[in-house]
Amino acid sequence: MSDGAQPDSAVQAPHGSLGGAAGWLRFGVRAPVVLAGTLGIWVLWLAGVPVALAAGRRGPWRDRIVHIWGRFVVRCLAVRVTRRGNPPAGGFFLVANHLSYLDIPLLASQMPTNFVSKAEIAHWPVIGWLAQTVGVVFLRREDKRDLLRVSTEIERELEAGNGVVLFPEGTSSKGEVVLPFRPSLLAPAARGGLSVSYAAISYRTPEGCPPASTVVCWWGGMTFAGHILDLLRLPSIHATVNFGDAPIREADRKDLAQRLWEAVQARFEPVK
Repeated sequence: MSDGAQPDSAVQAPHGSLGGAAGWLRFGVRAPVVLAGTLGIWVLWLAGVPVALAAGRRGPWRDRIVHIWGRFVVRCLAVRVTRRGNPPAGGFFLVANHLSYLDIPLLASQMPTNFVSKAEIAHWPVIGWLAQTVGVVFLRREDKRDLLRVSTEIERELEAGNGVVLFPEGTSSKGEVVLPFRPSLLAPAARGGLSVSYAAISYRTPEGCPPASTVVCWWGGMTFAGHILDLLRLPSIHATVNFGDAPIREADRKDLAQRLWEAVQARFEPVK
């Protein structure tokens, strides 16, 4: 569900200081547990769909399942979360800076929600299929006409009282600064007069481990396989989620993008 990294340069996290045998043991335990737990939660989702459909509660049931999954993954990876402010509730549209695929379970652990993701994720093995079955909103970013469809889907989610999360940077980064927000990705909110909530995400790793900018953030030419190998070997991760005080509304998409970027940047803690 994450937007993923762009192949700007061949950057790969260091492998030599992640706990030796203890790190490999953590990987050997966590990888199958996360996979088995994810599949188990997906089975729970399927089992509850008929009842949710009959009650007209498919969206809330999906968001609750995503919330359960997020809390499960965060716990399995020993992510210690510091939360500042309160997450939005009910039908909300939230934007955040984007550092890693870990952002997805991190934010999902804080509130029931759905996500807007780039369309390429739908074709990822296993992950894409699971995301499709639960109803992630996929956006074809290169097709401007697709924004209208996504806008309609977001509005439908909000009218149903569901939450939606979007990463308007359009890609993940190493966390030095918050990248500019793409106005086109916020056009649905501006056109629909939607109030947009916001949050800033940051990560730290324990002393003696590689910095979070290389082992948690996923950017540049990092391969997913090599990166997840290092991530699962970390003894713990400290994540900070700083929620904004009040939603922002602007009729012009560029003004909305700028105001949201400034609000997120003001709360952002650079990743070390």
